[in-house]
Amino acid sequence: MKQVLNAFYFALSYFSIIPVFVKEMKIDNDTYKYTLALLPLVGAILASLVIGLNILLSEFFNPLYAAFVASVVYLALYGFLHLEAICDVVDAWFASYSGKDPYAIMKDPTIGAIGGLYAFCFVLLKVGISTYVLFEEQYALFFTVLVFSRLNFMYLLGFFKFSKDSFLSLAFQGAGVGKLKLYTLVYVILCWYLLPSAIVLLFISMLSFYFVLKVLNRKFSFVNGDCLGFTLEHTELILLNIGLALIL
Repeated sequence: MKQVLNAFYFALSYFSIIPVFVKEMKIDNDTYKYTLALLPLVGAILASLVIGLNILLSEFFNPLYAAFVASVVYLALYGFLHLEAICDVVDAWFASYSGKDPYAIMKDPTIGAIGGLYAFCFVLLKVGISTYVLFEEQYALFFTVLVFSRLNFMYLLGFFKFSKDSFLSLAFQGAGVGKLKLYTLVYVILCWYLLPSAIVLLFISMLSFYFVLKVLNRKFSFVNGDCLGFTLEHTELILLNIGLALIL
């Protein structure tokens, strides 16, 4: 149980800005393994906070403005971490055409013009569709998308190779990963209960995630944290649009 709690604290502190008041956190391969299984829970927590904020703000402001603010807060709740990854991946993609090392470009702390413009346009689309979903009070859809986009990590990352020292490689080296995949089906059951079309969205989520990450892997001959952040963001954008189209 302590290992699971450490993994939860690690996932929450690393993939969100929610403070975790833990003095000692033991990190090992099992921690990373459980972290992958708990990422959808982090998504569920973020979704709950955003939905709660939207409901609260709607009591005092125009519902459209409330939904817009809640959508921006969602980006802030994970520290804009994945949006930074978008900048890095796009910069690396275009820099590779001039023979530059994509990995070195990703690790460069500066942001190129193309990456910045792409990220800006992406934010407009992401905030726009999130605002639409929240304004229409499609809370089950928003919750499901944030869970499924992170559930892909558990089911699909085993098809890709990572640096042997990365926590993703270490996570899949631990025993019992297959059993954890079965346990994480509880997320699917919960979302299916909340949203009848959840199974369709799960299929689209996994297909989108795998396709985007496969394209990046083929382009760069590697995948890393930046590629995963880029893939997660685009998967959420796809799911929010398709999910809303299915419902409305």
